[in-house]
Formats: sequence, C-alpha cells, structure tokens
Amino acid sequence: MLMQLIYQNSNFLINLLIVGMGRSLDILSTYYVTAKLKLETNKIARRIGWKGMILVQIPILILGSLDFYLALFIFLWSLYLFANNLESSWFIRDKGEEQYYNDLKDILKRTPVRKIIIGEISLIFSFSVSGVFMLILVFIFRDFIAAFFIGLAMVCHGLLGSYRSLRYLLSLRKYELTDKTNEAI
Repeated sequence: MLMQLIYQNSNFLINLLIVGMGRSLDILSTYYVTAKLKLETNKIARRIGWKGMILVQIPILILGSLDFYLALFIFLWSLYLFANNLESSWFIRDKGEEQYYNDLKDILKRTPVRKIIIGEISLIFSFSVSGVFMLILVFIFRDFIAAFFIGLAMVCHGLLGSYRSLRYLLSLRKYELTDKTNEAI
C-alpha cells in the first residue's frame, strides 16, 4: 500500500521538483539583480513585493505539479526569465541597483521611443518566431527534422552568443587593463 501511494504521487513530486527548480531560479535571480525590485519589469510583482511574490508561487507549484507538460512549460519559461535576469547583472551589481535605475531613467528621457522599441524587441525574433515555426512544423506539417534544426539553431545561438559576448567583454577588459598599465609607465 505504501509503495502504491509513493508510485501514485511520484509524478506529482517529480513535477513539483521541476516547477520548484524553475521558479526558484527566477526568484533567486530576480533578488540577485534587484533586491529592492526597482528594476523588476512586472508591475504586479513590484506592487506585491517579495512576500507576495513568494505566496504567488504556491498555486503555480501546485498547478505545475499536476501535469508533466505544464511543469516543463513553467520550468522552461522560468529558465528564460532566469537567463534574462542574469544578462548584464554584473554591470547592474557593480553600479548598484539605485544608480543603475537612475541612469536608465535619465537615458530613457533622452532617447526617442522608436529607438527603444527597436532595441528591445529582439526576443520576438529569437524566441517567438522560432517557437511559432516549431509549433507549425510539428503540429501542422509533422516535420520533426525541421523542428530539430530550429532547436539546434537555438542551441548554437545560446552557446556561440554567450561565447562571443564573453570573449568581447573580457578582451575589452584586458585591453583597458593593459592601457592603464601602459599609461602608468
């Protein structure tokens, strides 16, 4: 009887673990970047604060635990939020949340809206278009090979994009350090 109970609940527990890992990554990375929630883009999250955000996770955890595919969806979306939170977090943490927030507001006042929109819609191209193509290819055309190559392109972009950004930033850092050393001599 105990084994039967464990088996019946094992899917729920596995799904709970999947959803819990995803939501934890998002919440922890949000806290890492914006402990005061000044940089939080979700208005509701800013309004309800940390306690409210933690409480909102309870129904998400329960719902996500009911079905593996829903758990996978929540985990992946949380993983994307986690990655987005960490992007350029080194700069925000070095500058300070308050100073970064104020600098951002100052720059936004001087920048035309169309330039802001053009600069910030990249996720539509990288994720939304890829996702739509994948859904169409799998569910309408049943072309799993094409969907595989879309997934492969996303993997390559993730790996190479990170590599190129790191290489550029670290070489720029090295150049600046070398430049300062040469000036001191």
